[in-house]
Amino acid sequence: MMPRRLSVLAGSGALVSHVVEAALAAGDVVQVVGFAPQPERQGVPLAAGSLTNPAAAIAAIVAFKATHVVLAGALMISDRDREALAGFAGGAPGAAQGDAALSSVTASIEKFSGAKVIGVHEVAAGILADAGQIAGRLPTDAELAAARQGLAAAREVGRLDLGQAVVVAGRRVVAAEDVGGTDELLVRVAAHRAAGRIGNGTGPLVLAKAAKPQQPLYVDLPAIGPDTIANAATAGIEVIAVEAGRALVLDRPSLVAAAERHGIAVIGLSIDG
Repeated sequence: MMPRRLSVLAGSGALVSHVVEAALAAGDVVQVVGFAPQPERQGVPLAAGSLTNPAAAIAAIVAFKATHVVLAGALMISDRDREALAGFAGGAPGAAQGDAALSSVTASIEKFSGAKVIGVHEVAAGILADAGQIAGRLPTDAELAAARQGLAAAREVGRLDLGQAVVVAGRRVVAAEDVGGTDELLVRVAAHRAAGRIGNGTGPLVLAKAAKPQQPLYVDLPAIGPDTIANAATAGIEVIAVEAGRALVLDRPSLVAAAERHGIAVIGLSIDG
């Protein structure tokens, strides 16, 4: 079997290096197209990417003779970027598209590059969240009920193409992720808790993250890592629930250690099951 020639369309964060290292270990020939600053990696060519000029990335993928493309890492995408990507994907010019709508960009990548777009879980085995306990202590029945409500609410927030996460206090949704992302959501929750608006009752504070129902598995799945645990602890979060099979768990050993240290239950649940 011939090794894959893999172009990694790279944003920021630890996921990029994790995917590159897993691909190299599997015998893939790897190229990184950086849409955020990238370190030099021995034996891995680096090309510059631009969200306002997707054709340049396509040219780099074609020149590398890539057989597969994977999207990894976080990106801050402005309205101008979204307009350019929408035009690249054949959408209406001048229309800033939401994240789910921009999933159509991957079809254009395949069309113009001839390479197959795959998910990070097809490169880095074991990165998808399992069902059940992922890290930390076991949740109580009340925490499980709040987590299930939170995941259902997160899916509805995703249906609006707004974000992928909510925070539940007891059985009340008190905050939702927006363009600021999960870190900014947790900063807001910490401020609400400090002001006495939430977190002083008997109900748990739960962070729930679920994939948008209209998004495919190969782009922008919700993710948690050790930084998520630390930021959640600062906000007073007691449970983190993610959608099993449709969320990424980054740097699992460090995440497990952080969950143990902060006493946070981290669980994977199916929304439909």
